[in-house]
Amino acid sequence: MICLYCHSNIQEEPDIITLFKKPSPLCLVCRELLTEWRTGLRCDFCHRLMEEDWHKCMDCDFLKRRFTPPAKITCLLEYNQTVKMLFHRYKFMGDYALSEVLAELLDIDLQGYDAVIPIPLSENRFRERGYNQTATVLEQKRIVYKEALVTTDRARQSELSKVQRVNGENPFSLLNGSGLRGQRLLLVDDIYTTGMTVHHALEKLYTISPASVDVLTFSKA
Repeated sequence: MICLYCHSNIQEEPDIITLFKKPSPLCLVCRELLTEWRTGLRCDFCHRLMEEDWHKCMDCDFLKRRFTPPAKITCLLEYNQTVKMLFHRYKFMGDYALSEVLAELLDIDLQGYDAVIPIPLSENRFRERGYNQTATVLEQKRIVYKEALVTTDRARQSELSKVQRVNGENPFSLLNGSGLRGQRLLLVDDIYTTGMTVHHALEKLYTISPASVDVLTFSKA
């Protein structure tokens, strides 16, 4: 077995446990690098590393004045240099196999949710990439999800200023909200940067009056 991140051979001594266990797609070195978080004061809601002179998270304060926030945000990984390269290869270089790496690191109890909803891709972006990077990880983890949202083409969020993101139209629409009223929902995205994508999606989901909506993001930039 080779590590799907660094492509080195994974040496593992066979025993009664490993004989019946699916081989890990990650070597120990890459696992440690991918799961490393910088030390420092963090927002206890969005997990952003805050500036020393901040008394509150400026991002969360800004969003709460514009949107109804989720009940909780869970972040799988920090957007360190190793994670940044993983997403670059996975999203823009077609390294589909890295979905197995993210699925391997995805450890969350879903018993408290009635439906899992991934952030969608537009049709053009899907044709360009060939897969939805968020939904594919859920599929690798064998997590059943509901396609409740659709989106139109929009500029990449990383290319827009915060003002442009706020003043732009909500790119999401409800595709299928039937059966979600009063349900406990988990909205899943790949990278949480400013939070605008997630909060625009939440804005649409709240119109169907769910019992609650939590957010899971694979990485916090």
